[in-house]
Amino acid sequence: MKKFLRRAAVAVSAAVVSAACIFSAGCIQLVPGPAGPKGDDLDFYDLFDALNAEREANGEEPLTVSQFVEMYMDYISPDVEQTLSRQAAINRSLLSSVAILSQYSSGSKYNVYAGSGVIVDIDREAGDAYIVTNAHVAYDTEVTMSYCNRFYIYFYGADTAGVDYAATTSGEVINYTGVEAEDIQLIGISLAYDLAVLRVDDSDAIKNSRAVAAQFVQEDVYNVGEEVYAIGNPDGAGLSATTGIISRDSEYISVMVDDIREYRVMRTDTAINGGNSGGGLFNYDGQIVGIVNSKDEEKGTDNIGFALPSSYARRVVQSIIDNYETSGASRRVFRYQIGIDAVVSGSYAYTDDRTGLTEITEVVTVGKVSGAANGIIQTGDIIKSFAVGTSDLGRSVLSSQAESSFTVPVQSYTVAQHYFEFDVTREYMIRDAMFSVRSGDTVCVEIERDGATYYAYFVFSGNSNRISIE
Repeated sequence: MKKFLRRAAVAVSAAVVSAACIFSAGCIQLVPGPAGPKGDDLDFYDLFDALNAEREANGEEPLTVSQFVEMYMDYISPDVEQTLSRQAAINRSLLSSVAILSQYSSGSKYNVYAGSGVIVDIDREAGDAYIVTNAHVAYDTEVTMSYCNRFYIYFYGADTAGVDYAATTSGEVINYTGVEAEDIQLIGISLAYDLAVLRVDDSDAIKNSRAVAAQFVQEDVYNVGEEVYAIGNPDGAGLSATTGIISRDSEYISVMVDDIREYRVMRTDTAINGGNSGGGLFNYDGQIVGIVNSKDEEKGTDNIGFALPSSYARRVVQSIIDNYETSGASRRVFRYQIGIDAVVSGSYAYTDDRTGLTEITEVVTVGKVSGAANGIIQTGDIIKSFAVGTSDLGRSVLSSQAESSFTVPVQSYTVAQHYFEFDVTREYMIRDAMFSVRSGDTVCVEIERDGATYYAYFVFSGNSNRISIE
């Protein structure tokens, strides 16, 4: 879903990525637009950011846009409040989104693709930021050098071809207002999860922008019908927003990147086009619920797009950032593993009378056992809950009672929560959660065996039981 840009002037023609199909989009002429000058007066977002900065300094969770409107704006009718908070959420997300140009070069030949990204951490004063996008925006098997040579990043209001950037007759990008390629590096990429993270350092474009970071939603389960919106760079024509709902909360699709790869995604009827790849799919609290990665057009079916769910996207991104900050830009993604092959032994849907929402609950049992789980967990055990915390246990153990030294600390906000606990109701939850485990952590898995409850504690240290995810 990245767009291939080949310009004699500023015309855009589509190049494609497959999702069990060929994605395509037609050519489009890019027209000039306003540059969006920076204002100096305080506005809604200044107040919103200032309040959340104060809350974060006090160890409190930041407010969402709708919470801010409800708590701090004067009384307005519920309908108007909803409209204003939704419009404010979309407009704020524009400030968290970026258009990306990926330039691949081989000798004097240049291939340029258009994609999207989301800022997940930023220090405007220093000109630094972390930006998440798709791996296939940063990697291309059709050119000599698979990894992108140079990235260019553009903010909303300064993202127009012919105004903010141009191209030579050979296709090389000429940057006018965006983040300079020299200030951007690819610090981590996982083709297996179609995610990549870019690091921007000491950028004047960021210092002079009004860009803000977006938050990932921290939930692991989503509901069909939740209203969402996508912001991206469709057809390389600049950042824009489209709206829709979550159509299916979890499914698997096959996508051709370097090879046919299977991804767990959520489905949405939000309009998705070439160039949206790597952009955010947001809820109306302005939180990222997914990273857009593909659209199936082979069958001519309307309103079917896909996004990588936050349940693993946020954790993969945090893993990349943590590895970069501790080890440097190795581009590798790591995950600890317990050695549990979780399988679904039963699945049913029911409607929650309190919320009116239909939930899917799976009975998750243990299939194959290997690695750290050997001698502790058995095939056929039913997995009831999962937690990441700390303990003074020196080794992995199985206990019939909860260990008093195991705790799940409270922490301030990060891209992805480090410590947490949840009931296991879907097969994918444990696999996704393991991206949050770091050396020194203890994982508690509550299991049911022959009608009795047991607690399996796994202590992780160093690189033991840690694998690299390509």
